[in-house]
Amino acid sequence: MHSPQEEAIEIFHSVLASLSGASADLKIALRQCFLACQILGWEERLSWFRHELEGYPSGTELPWYRKEVRGRTEWITLGGLRTIIASVVDDSHRTSEEPSSSTSMELRAGIDWILSAAQTGHIEPTGQKSTKYIRFQDQYVETALIERFDKQVFQNVLKTIENSVFIFVSQAYSTLRYGSALQDLFQAYRTTVEVKLTKIGLNGHLDTIQAGLKSDNPQDWRNVMWSCRDILHDLAKYLWSDPRDTYELLQGKGRDNKLDVSDNSYINRLTAYLHQKGLTGATGAYLKAETERIYYSIAKLNDLDSKAHSEITQPDARTAALGTYFILGELLTRTDGEPVLEYHRPT
Repeated sequence: MHSPQEEAIEIFHSVLASLSGASADLKIALRQCFLACQILGWEERLSWFRHELEGYPSGTELPWYRKEVRGRTEWITLGGLRTIIASVVDDSHRTSEEPSSSTSMELRAGIDWILSAAQTGHIEPTGQKSTKYIRFQDQYVETALIERFDKQVFQNVLKTIENSVFIFVSQAYSTLRYGSALQDLFQAYRTTVEVKLTKIGLNGHLDTIQAGLKSDNPQDWRNVMWSCRDILHDLAKYLWSDPRDTYELLQGKGRDNKLDVSDNSYINRLTAYLHQKGLTGATGAYLKAETERIYYSIAKLNDLDSKAHSEITQPDARTAALGTYFILGELLTRTDGEPVLEYHRPT
């Protein structure tokens, strides 16, 4: 019999795998997260997932990405197809057109409606009508003012929801799986990690992380996130010093379908390093997956924060630091920590 925590961990792991794939199903991910929050009794997050699935009732506070979905107003011609065509022909002879104006809507609908609108866009009648004179047919036609919302604005909303789900699940997964061992991890890894990183000049990042975790200043929490990302970048540069852009011993998206290990491919460099140091099979795959999850979770948080729509919180910083310390500890305790200057086929 699995405990509630174990069941939730399995669900969150499944969601992470789905959202990391090429064809993620956001509705299923929301439902899975709703179930996990029910199992855990996380009422606040349960409410968010329920509203994203079913919609936000009138009077309920909306998240920022639903408050002002941008659109425009337009006058359209009513009547049969011939009337509309005649109106368009008449418009083509005019020297000026009535300009459209911007508008916005509160998006309270559930996920099904948004998924549909992301495919077709949405038109909202305003109830305002008028008449329009068609000169070459010498007649008046009825027109109506509408609000038009292009499909791209709803696609952007879906992307924001997906990013929020990914960040939440990544944090929840880390907290449930490693949270109770936070102090043990820091105590077990701290000496080894800090000694080795000091030798290669990366201890400054750790100082920033530790100072930020003790602070109540949101800017310091933001600095923790940047340092978590930068320490993975800098460590990858140090551990992988082979000058070639491709690691021929693993499949990837580089030249000839091999692993790209060029300057900006930090995760791939660490993957190649693990392979060179003999950490292959299930252990190597696990560390690679954890490194990717932590790295992209940090990247998504920093991306949201940079848009000033969502701020880094102290739990965000703590979760990122925990994951980063875990990866650093595994890399530096399971290997000799010596850089690969020129790779070779493992014997």
